[in-house]
Amino acid sequence: MLEPSYTQIMNKLNSEANEKVVTSRYSIIIATARRARQIIEVVNQVNTGAIVDRNKIEQAEEFKFQLKTKKATAIAVEELYSGIVKIREVEQ
Repeated sequence: MLEPSYTQIMNKLNSEANEKVVTSRYSIIIATARRARQIIEVVNQVNTGAIVDRNKIEQAEEFKFQLKTKKATAIAVEELYSGIVKIREVEQ
């Protein structure tokens, strides 16, 4: 089981905002899954030479190092909980 829990993430994200940002566990799951896919995609693109941006390459190298001991989902959960990644409401 991943730590922090859904409830801990939801409470932290909502305590930092003026109004409730996260109202369901589903939104946390979706945000985490999307971020995990982004992490994997950046690493794969750098490996194939598709990215030449120095910042993205450095970011991918950091992810490669982290992926030796953690899964992309665990990295995404940590980023969401620490505020590196934010959940934003889709405007309609």
